[in-house]
Amino acid sequence: MQRIPVESSDIVSIGYDPKARTLEIEFKEGRVYQYLEVEPDTHRLLMKADSYGQYFSASISGRYRYVRLNDAAQPAPKHQAVAFVTANSRKLRDLQRACEPAGIAVEQLELPVDEIQSHDPETIAVAKAKHAYKLARRPVVANDVFWNILALRGFPGAYMSYVAEWFKAEDFLRLMEGKSERTINCTDTLVYYDGKRTKVFTDHLWGKIVLTPQGSTGQSIERVVILSGETETIAAVEEHEGRSCIDPDNNIWQAFAKWYRLQQRLGKV
Repeated sequence: MQRIPVESSDIVSIGYDPKARTLEIEFKEGRVYQYLEVEPDTHRLLMKADSYGQYFSASISGRYRYVRLNDAAQPAPKHQAVAFVTANSRKLRDLQRACEPAGIAVEQLELPVDEIQSHDPETIAVAKAKHAYKLARRPVVANDVFWNILALRGFPGAYMSYVAEWFKAEDFLRLMEGKSERTINCTDTLVYYDGKRTKVFTDHLWGKIVLTPQGSTGQSIERVVILSGETETIAAVEEHEGRSCIDPDNNIWQAFAKWYRLQQRLGKV
């Protein structure tokens, strides 16, 4: 089970398997316990608690059956799969499709990674990868997408993850009312970080904001953007044709797969 390091005087790291409803906690001095039949909300509240130790004592200790593990003294396993830190199923699929022909396995990790704010997309993506590495304690791949609406002077930029939660597709169109310039740029950045090396892959996609939303899946911005070379929005292409709008033979996922395969042959990963 993947555990996340935490700042606590008693607890070293916490992991949770939602399918098995099992909470795993590593305490000081190498003690590791698994607590059984733990509700997802209990894990969520534990991770948001001001004091992990206090929440554990009040809401977990004595309330759940548990078993003690004796794996703390064992060396960490050597991971064969690429650890992709993302909660986005489409991004995961894009990387898996690129890596599969090269025989590269991809493992999804969902971690509470901090997202800094910056006007430089690469700075954001690199910071995200380095924080993910600290949490995962293994080499990782992280991705960040930076949206730039020219008529809105770069909005939403690095704030898209927040704006996507607040805005519906129609909200973007209201901001564009009366504007003849409807160009949008998307900077897609993929970063590999292993504690020493940082490898960055970047792609720039251009498109236009439509007048009427199309499609019903994905982020709200994807329902109002048609990328160059397409006739439908990103969301509509995904729904109608079951494919991504990115060039299947020339994109950051393919570039990473080729580079990583070379690193494997050279014995560097």
